[in-house]
Amino acid sequence: MNLLIKKYKSWHDVPPNDLEFWLEKTPEQRLQAAKKLIERAEKFYYSNPKNKPLYHEGRISKFHRLAQ
Repeated sequence: MNLLIKKYKSWHDVPPNDLEFWLEKTPEQRLQAAKKLIERAEKFYYSNPKNKPLYHEGRISKFHRLAQ
């Protein structure tokens, strides 16, 4: 499966068909999609055993190098 994920800095940069798709979704549906994306990103991140933990004391560590 090949997913293309692109981050836009502004709603003005989002292609019209993508914009319509997301604006039709409820806030709950958008949150579910965000949660699924985060879970996939974590799974991908942790697939490399050399990566350090992202969480420290139940919180996401922005500086996860320091969380060890």
